[in-house]
Amino acid sequence: MPLNIVADFFNIINIPLFDTMSVVLIVSFIIWELPRSIKIISEEYTKGIYPETGRVVDFFLLFLGLLSIGYLMAGRNAANIVAFLKTPGITSFFLILMVTLSLLVILAYFKRFFGRMDSHTSITVFLVHSFLDLMHSLFHLALVILLSPALGYVIFKGL
Repeated sequence: MPLNIVADFFNIINIPLFDTMSVVLIVSFIIWELPRSIKIISEEYTKGIYPETGRVVDFFLLFLGLLSIGYLMAGRNAANIVAFLKTPGITSFFLILMVTLSLLVILAYFKRFFGRMDSHTSITVFLVHSFLDLMHSLFHLALVILLSPALGYVIFKGL
């Protein structure tokens, strides 16, 4: 019975979810990275939101996300990964992994959001920082949803 409940939870894990997260990964990365790369908005709006280091890490994570998107698109891998995730022993492990990592990303965003509320900056700076940080958090959330099943499938089932 508990495994059926967990398997029913994973009915939300399907191929269209991977397609949606692929779009979210790419769009959120572009929105997050564009103001830093092209300087399309004033520095007063971007000062303090972008870390001094970490740009290489973001591009590496994008590369891993694009690799997982490519792996999902190749052949019947997406259908095989969905079937793999619904295997009784594997389902509970990936339920814990995907939900926990996603919650960590969401809670980290809200921690930064509420900390930003106390910083007493202007409302426009607050809104720009919150929006850019939301895009960065969505990037990490999409990466978790795309990368953890693909990497788990490669590790446990092989290429």
